[in-house]
Amino acid sequence: MNALIRIAGVAVAGFMMTAIAGLAAATPIVSKAGGGSCTLGPGSGSAGACTLQQIQAHPLWQPANPDGRGAAWVSYADTGIDGSTLAPKSGSVSNPDGRRSIMTITESFDFGANTGLLNFAVWADDTADLYLDGALLIAANFTDNVCARGTIGCEPNEGYRIVELLLGTGLHELTIVAYQTGTGASPQANPFGVLYSGNYEVPAPGALGLLGLALLGLGYFRRTRAMPSTA
Repeated sequence: MNALIRIAGVAVAGFMMTAIAGLAAATPIVSKAGGGSCTLGPGSGSAGACTLQQIQAHPLWQPANPDGRGAAWVSYADTGIDGSTLAPKSGSVSNPDGRRSIMTITESFDFGANTGLLNFAVWADDTADLYLDGALLIAANFTDNVCARGTIGCEPNEGYRIVELLLGTGLHELTIVAYQTGTGASPQANPFGVLYSGNYEVPAPGALGLLGLALLGLGYFRRTRAMPSTA
């Protein structure tokens, strides 16, 4: 009898936890053509809004689609390894020291009246600042290798990750400020781009109620299991 109670308890708990997981709605945040809000920086030699387009990645860059959400390397123009546009190099008129931003990408998401969780990862060639709600999380790394030497850079081990960060209610913004520090004179020698992938999760109505039921159910089965058997 006790064995049956234990099995039933595990089954109920598993069902409840699975249901709760299903009620957490995860919405992707990924770099893609036409995605985000793009603004040209002073290093680009221009100003105003831009539209993100997918670009060809350098073979040493972090491969696209890092988390299975469909993220692609993007830029304000065709600045990838086989591209037709050179993002102004360090030493150019608009970007004399490699520390003037080429573009800024903003992604907004809204938890409404709920709190929620954020997962996010970003890579850049050459490097980038990352802000959350206007607060700097990590500053650009103005060293030079394939891209930056370390985080935030473009190679697989040079990404910056946010994992299960709990955020408060309402609207939030992620801001990526991207820089070109290389001195190459062509896109093939000096490509430029950004890759990011993540999601935000908002518990759906009823999730907390189900969690309460799950805990009550577990408590009941534990108490039942603790009772002496009369069989």
